[in-house]
Amino acid sequence: MAVSKKRRGGLAASSAVADDFLIQLEQATRGLLALNVSVLERMEKRIGLAPLRALQSLERLGPSMVTELGDDLELLSSTASRLSDRLADAGYITRSVSPANRRATLLELTDAGRAVLDDLETLRVQAFGEVAALMSDVDRAALVQGTRAFTDAHRELSDRARQDRMGPVPTRAEDARGSA
Repeated sequence: MAVSKKRRGGLAASSAVADDFLIQLEQATRGLLALNVSVLERMEKRIGLAPLRALQSLERLGPSMVTELGDDLELLSSTASRLSDRLADAGYITRSVSPANRRATLLELTDAGRAVLDDLETLRVQAFGEVAALMSDVDRAALVQGTRAFTDAHRELSDRARQDRMGPVPTRAEDARGSA
């Protein structure tokens, strides 16, 4: 989204401050994004981005139905099913009949699928380490604090979007109790 310096209709000064912040944020995160893209390009030689996102989703969700994976990735059930077929054929997940609903397919990460995610994490940690070594302790602490806050806000926004699509998102405690 392009942010125009020109204002129409007399928008409040706070909007200009917000725009300036967003421009600064976009510029400040370019290094993080470039690092992440570089790592993903290296991973893409092994596994495509869509399958990688599916593995990350299953890691976050835990054992899930094909429809849950599709909902999480905003895919049609048929697309999620084909994607899970490819992941199962590659040995990254298992597909089994759900014990709760014999007509549904349950998906779970295998050790090979976890290894892909571990490799991704290792590559990111190595890349972050190279950059962080050039930063002061104060800057590293500030970066961690700011990115944690950003990640928490992003997760909340994602949960809201998912809730708008699917209804309330159970908390981890509710998941453990089996209540809604």
